[in-house]
Amino acid sequence: MNILELCLSAGLGGLELYVYRTAEALQNKHIAVLTVLSPHSKLADYFQQNSTIKIKYLHRHNNPLPLRNAKKLARIIDKNNIDVIHMHWGKDLPLAAFAKAFSKRKPALVYTRQMMITRKKDDIYHNFLYKQMDLMLTITRELELLCKQYIPRHASKITTLYYGVKAPAEWLDKKAIQQQRNELGSSTDAFIVGLIGRLEESKGQHLLIDAVSQAKQHQQTISALIVGHEMHTGYRDQLKQQAQSLGISAQINFLDFSNKPQQLMQLCDVVVLASGEETFGLVLAEAMRAGVAVIGSNKGGVPEIISHEDSGLLFASGNSNSLYQQIERLYLDPGLKKILAENGRAKADKAFNNDHHFAMLEQHLRTINHPQLITHKNNKLI
Repeated sequence: MNILELCLSAGLGGLELYVYRTAEALQNKHIAVLTVLSPHSKLADYFQQNSTIKIKYLHRHNNPLPLRNAKKLARIIDKNNIDVIHMHWGKDLPLAAFAKAFSKRKPALVYTRQMMITRKKDDIYHNFLYKQMDLMLTITRELELLCKQYIPRHASKITTLYYGVKAPAEWLDKKAIQQQRNELGSSTDAFIVGLIGRLEESKGQHLLIDAVSQAKQHQQTISALIVGHEMHTGYRDQLKQQAQSLGISAQINFLDFSNKPQQLMQLCDVVVLASGEETFGLVLAEAMRAGVAVIGSNKGGVPEIISHEDSGLLFASGNSNSLYQQIERLYLDPGLKKILAENGRAKADKAFNNDHHFAMLEQHLRTINHPQLITHKNNKLI
């Protein structure tokens, strides 16, 4: 089976890194993988630095009828005997659909949809695009239901496949945790709330800073570890100014992007996802697999990850006082924190297991209703 992983996005967030993880996982299963990426993109650079998977390049054009690019992609498909186009970025759907239509091989088209859908797509143009699609994999049940609502003619092609995440590559013992806490300037008895993600308003770092301020007003020694790169220059300084104005600069520790987030999570008493609404909330699953208690907002796909008061806690989205109240519960009740961490890890090890996820993805790719997946035996990529 020959798979083409398509993503012309210029960024390098969770969606793009999933493309990389998928390509690596399928190649490790001895499936021939070819990636089609945008030249000079962050994702292309990441592949070049970390992978030996073959790359073909296409320039991204913002055109609802990308006919020239689609013909180029169709030639790549036919020349490399591609059985399945696996795409991820919604803006690539017209390219993938027209490329399939132009291709002599007519490969299956699988769309892993990771972003929310907000409007009905039942016009002639979108129906043509989704008619070319053989399968849509959504990352939550909520997103599956929304896609079926907004793409009603193709609802039978839509199903859920939760993200998978790995267990930590390194488990830290108490001595290592304390040593690394000391390096961050945190004391042994400090209660640390971690928030790991891009620095932007939608991720809710400002809510956590406000919650820490409320903790100080109640004479509670709660601090925050905020990790991530800023999307717009100056936003980190804006957050620091917020902390300074509240008199809690000493309680807020900022770190830049880390490629070992689960190691930092293990330094925390609780990991928070404070976004107003996330389609999934990958950081929560990562923290749960790392054995750390979690708190997330009660909107989007997060309630599918966290069962409130069983595998974590939920707070009212966008409400810093509600966030503080949930943090306070764990601060005052170490027993509850331990139970939630243990239950969360058990749930994540089962529901969000990385190996299981890619085994299920492979099964979807192999069993999709397309005859070429059964008859084609040439796995050589040119």
